[in-house]
Amino acid sequence: SDAVSDWDFEDTSDGDTSFASAPFAEGASRRAYRAMRWTPAKKYGQKAVVKEYKDMYSWAQGDWDTAVNTYKKAKEFADRFNYESRTIFPIQIVDCDIQQVTSANNKGTPKLNEWVMVEDYLEGDFQKFISNSGWVKPRCFSEYPSMPAFAHWSWVHTKGSLMVSDLQGVQYGTKYVLTDPVILSLEGSYGSTDLSLVGMGQFFMSHQCTDMCRSLGIVDKRPDMSAINWFMNSKFGGLV
Repeated sequence: SDAVSDWDFEDTSDGDTSFASAPFAEGASRRAYRAMRWTPAKKYGQKAVVKEYKDMYSWAQGDWDTAVNTYKKAKEFADRFNYESRTIFPIQIVDCDIQQVTSANNKGTPKLNEWVMVEDYLEGDFQKFISNSGWVKPRCFSEYPSMPAFAHWSWVHTKGSLMVSDLQGVQYGTKYVLTDPVILSLEGSYGSTDLSLVGMGQFFMSHQCTDMCRSLGIVDKRPDMSAINWFMNSKFGGLV
């Protein structure tokens, strides 16, 4: 992968993707670099994003297993939600794959032989709809109702054991394409962004059911907040 500073990339014979030497964005746990795909053939010359962890270098492909499993689980949720809701605003999770850096500028990152995540670049107005700590963009309830309904539905669908969260991405017409999803689980088994009951409780504290929630029949299906508060008080001194 060549290190370049903008979208003016050149084809490289020794790698699947070319990427910039400096990040254009950072999240809670990852940096994002502009990139260009050269393989597979159907994606040749397409804009992409290369992501690496901020707090470590990934020298083993398996370092990304939790992230890949999170994307896969979120995609399963989205496909099922689209089917059950019959929504005209379907949700899609962007495709991702894991690649190893084959050449790089030693002054920048990612480093040579590091494993990184590569996904298609999302053009357009990028928005954060829901965070993994329970924040919901106020306009969601009126303008983007499928976002909070999707999170609520995922909790009901899994009988309270999981919830898809940290919903962010771009709306293309009536379709949403999302990236960097988070799965909240009772066991906290989906990595450092999995805030478990904390995230679930915070979401339901602010959640206002929409017509989509009503159409899905999930309005009355919510957690026992007294039980969650008891858990939080005993473990962390209460919900914040």
